[in-house]
Amino acid sequence: DRVVLRRAAETKQEESDTVVDALLGLEQACKERQRADATSGDAVAASLTGAWRLVFTTGTVTRQKKTGARVNYFPVKAVQTFDLEASRITNGVFLGDWAAVRFFGPMEFDAGNRKLTFDFTRIELFGGALGFDLGQGGAAEIGAATGLGSENNVKLAESGKKPFFNWIDCDDVIATARGGGGGLALWTRTEEP
Repeated sequence: DRVVLRRAAETKQEESDTVVDALLGLEQACKERQRADATSGDAVAASLTGAWRLVFTTGTVTRQKKTGARVNYFPVKAVQTFDLEASRITNGVFLGDWAAVRFFGPMEFDAGNRKLTFDFTRIELFGGALGFDLGQGGAAEIGAATGLGSENNVKLAESGKKPFFNWIDCDDVIATARGGGGGLALWTRTEEP
C-alpha cells in the first residue's frame, strides 16, 4: 500500500480507486499495529514536523454524498506545516510560492491515539498583505462555506471541540490521515514555501 501511495504522491498517475484502496489498506494495517503496540504512534510524531503538500483527498463524506464523486488529486498547491515542538499548524493555498491564503493556529498531537487537534486563529491573504485574527470556529465556518473544510468542523466548534486529523501513517516521504469529516488524504513532504 505504501508503495502505491508513494508512486501516487510522486506522479499523480495512479488510478484514484487504487489510491483509495491503498489508503484504506494502510489505515487498517496501522490500526492493527496500534492495537498491538500502543507506542506505534510515536513514529508518526517523529516524522510529522515539517511542510507537507496535499496530493490527494477523497473530500469529506458529506461532500462525496453531495457531488456523487471524490475530489481525488488536489488541483492546487496546498501546503500544511506541522510543528510538534511549538504546537503550531499552518495551512495555505499557493500560486507558485505566493500564498493566496494562509491560516495559522495552535495544535495538539496525541501520539497514543494518533490524533491531531487544531484551531486556526489567524488568516492572512495576498501573501500576508492583509490579515486578521479569527474567533473560535471562524476558520471552520470559512472552510465549510468554501468547500475547503468539513461542515463537521463547524459542529465541532459549536460544541467546544476542535477539528482534527486521525493520522494513519507518516514517514520521510508521505503522510496519510483521515479528517474529522471522514475523508482520507495523502500528503508528500515538501519545502516550506
